[in-house]
Amino acid sequence: MSRCLLRTLAAVTLIATTAGAQQTVSSLEPGEARHDVQPMISEVTVSSTTVTDVHLQPLFTTTIRLPEAVSSVAIGAPTLFSAEHSDQEPKLVYVKPSTAKASESNLVITMENGQTISLRLLSDGASAIHAPVDFLVNYTSQASFFVASGDSAIARPTPVENKKANPLDLALDGQSRVATPLWQNGIAQTKKGSSPKEPQSIEGVLGEVRDSHGSMLVSYSVRNKSDRWVEVMPPQIEMTSPGAKDSVKKKAKKQVVMAEQVPVEGFRVNGRRLAPGQRIDGVVAFARPGFKQSQERLLLQLASANSVDEPLLLAVPFVAPGN
Repeated sequence: MSRCLLRTLAAVTLIATTAGAQQTVSSLEPGEARHDVQPMISEVTVSSTTVTDVHLQPLFTTTIRLPEAVSSVAIGAPTLFSAEHSDQEPKLVYVKPSTAKASESNLVITMENGQTISLRLLSDGASAIHAPVDFLVNYTSQASFFVASGDSAIARPTPVENKKANPLDLALDGQSRVATPLWQNGIAQTKKGSSPKEPQSIEGVLGEVRDSHGSMLVSYSVRNKSDRWVEVMPPQIEMTSPGAKDSVKKKAKKQVVMAEQVPVEGFRVNGRRLAPGQRIDGVVAFARPGFKQSQERLLLQLASANSVDEPLLLAVPFVAPGN
């Protein structure tokens, strides 16, 4: 074959390849193939009494990692979502939408130890803008789920006696069943020389407060009221009391509020990272002080990772109702 013919064939091949590439790029112009997603990696406690929301998106696969091998997978609407599980990866389940339309269904995963977890599958559809997508949902056992901030005592799990239900789990389940909490913005903090700041990104509400074997159990819910993702820090308990007045400026005396951390014995939460408008529930256990002064207050402190210096403060009754 002559060199002239080879050059001609090469030119034709280059033109065909370039045309194919242009056709592929132009096919991505419609909205169904272009995504502006918010990738998310979540850690969730294994629980048979709570339902986990999983955000999916067409053309993306979500990986669900379990602490034990999976024995069976059941999906509510197999025409809308697909779930795959392989014996070669016994602890992994892969889920993705089968339709470009917005859809919703549920997924039930049973592990070989007999424990069952439930998930709600949510897909905003291919036309969604700034849609959150769970790339990885990592389930962990309850014993390894406790995470405490560096400024607080390490949260420790409450022991389960003779296979009885853990009071923390029962309290969390009860709070998660409250459909429409009455959200609060918390107690405002007054600081010297403070200037107006942007509104808090979270709001909360107290649930049931009760005494359990000498410990106080406080249930609560938190909602992201901002337009961006937030991460909620572990709950803290503090006792505040008004101190002496600041007399540096004679004309403007300000009262200093003293706060003392109360050790946390344990807590449960069903999530940490919140999309705009999303909610999580939690419960915290602590040893209540034996007494307090009349002006002292017991507060539940909740903060987002991006503004730990401006926590949400919710007043906790010093004596649990009915005890």
